[in-house]
Amino acid sequence: MKTYIIRFITGLAIIIFGVGLLLGNLDVFNFGEVIGKWWPLIVIGAGILVFINDVKSYIWALVIVAAGAMLQLKQLDVIDVNPWQFVWPVIIIAIGLSVIINRTASSRHISKSDRDDITAILGGSDQRNMSDDFKGSRVTAILGGVKIDLRKATIKKEATLEVFSLMGGVEIIVPRDVIVKNQTSAILGGIEDKSEQDATKNAPILYVTGDVIMAGVEIKN
Repeated sequence: MKTYIIRFITGLAIIIFGVGLLLGNLDVFNFGEVIGKWWPLIVIGAGILVFINDVKSYIWALVIVAAGAMLQLKQLDVIDVNPWQFVWPVIIIAIGLSVIINRTASSRHISKSDRDDITAILGGSDQRNMSDDFKGSRVTAILGGVKIDLRKATIKKEATLEVFSLMGGVEIIVPRDVIVKNQTSAILGGIEDKSEQDATKNAPILYVTGDVIMAGVEIKN
């Protein structure tokens, strides 16, 4: 349903832009002047779409909407300040809040004795897990890289891989007989899931959660 709403809003915005461009070419009004004055509404709309797509990203939706609102007020000469003086500090604050909130929410209460902690700061780590009852790992990569190989690990029911990557990279190699559910949040970063599963309906599940900030995560077989 939310995918339909996003597609509908996006399509409607494109139609409105096209109609405005057409009317501008017909000299009904100055379309360039209108766009120059009201373009921050696009930023506000983007923030609303972010919220519709993922309610858990409400912090970033609020930041984007607030930035768009300040830019719009600047364009209308309601305020006489540089919005970017406030936007960037707010973005940094939002990153911190997102890390705290998302990490707390994503925790599946795996005891420390059942969890491997892998950390790479300004360096690299290459780990191969061969546990006969893998329940989860916590991976932290800050200005560094982590490779974790789970192909020889056995997941009996479900396991959780918590990832926090800041300006780093994480490579996750997963077995084909598990179902991978990607629940990570990307902030100026990206998650690429290249894994191919040959799993049955009742196959064990590997949850990949956490935050990827100005970084990259690759999931593959």
